[in-house]
Amino acid sequence: MMISDNLHQKIKAIFSEHLARHSEIECLCLSTLDGFPVINILKNGISFEADTMAAASSTLYSVSNAVARQILSKPFQTAFIESDNGNIIFTSLTIQENDYILTASATDSMNIGQLRAIIKRIEIRE
Repeated sequence: MMISDNLHQKIKAIFSEHLARHSEIECLCLSTLDGFPVINILKNGISFEADTMAAASSTLYSVSNAVARQILSKPFQTAFIESDNGNIIFTSLTIQENDYILTASATDSMNIGQLRAIIKRIEIRE
């Protein structure tokens, strides 16, 4: 699942634009379904290992997809984590016919609905 350099730069620009436009968003991370980081854009002051985030995103995707298929007989689309200090969204994203996981975190001043609406508007096309 290789993303061309041109598309990689385009995705980075899209992610950076969303971080600049929405002060509450702290990070946007794209990873493969098997747990490898593709792109991580973080606000200043936010730090974590890209490998760790990609592995966690992959694990949550796998578990969420298994539960969705078992209970709803439908594939996973989106999962949320709420905390006292903010929210995290994990959503599936298809780019060039390959599936990825888009992970975003936001401060508690942005509710889950707002974060979901912003993430759903991210379109990546080559």
